[in-house]
Amino acid sequence: MNSISISEAELQFYYFGLYKVLRRYRFMTILGWFVVAFGVVSVPLGWNVGRSHELIDLALSCFTIVAGLAVVQQSISSLDAYISVPFPSSGMGNGGVGQSPILIEILQLMKDIDDGGWQEAYAAIGALKKMEKMYGLPALM
Repeated sequence: MNSISISEAELQFYYFGLYKVLRRYRFMTILGWFVVAFGVVSVPLGWNVGRSHELIDLALSCFTIVAGLAVVQQSISSLDAYISVPFPSSGMGNGGVGQSPILIEILQLMKDIDDGGWQEAYAAIGALKKMEKMYGLPALM
């Protein structure tokens, strides 16, 4: 790492932890929307009038859609909870005076994620990868 200092705890929370949460968020949202799509596609398959288990097929399709939406909601809640957790900073003052540029940039990235949507969250993964190279941070896995 170069001369810009960031504590080990801040590195673990803001850098490695955020990256891990963002990757989990991306995986869970994609998985959730695939489950929703599977449920939607299965509705016409269960819509054959005259079969004795038509209602069961339609109910299973609806439950699949709800389950997929629940996975998406859980991933959003998980990301929101992580970025809104107050973490004690070693910087002096509330205005960022004395904080390292790495920390200031990551805090701005977290604010952008909080203010934005899924596109900002997905873009933040790439932004953290760029910070790895720009600041000489340890490799993200």
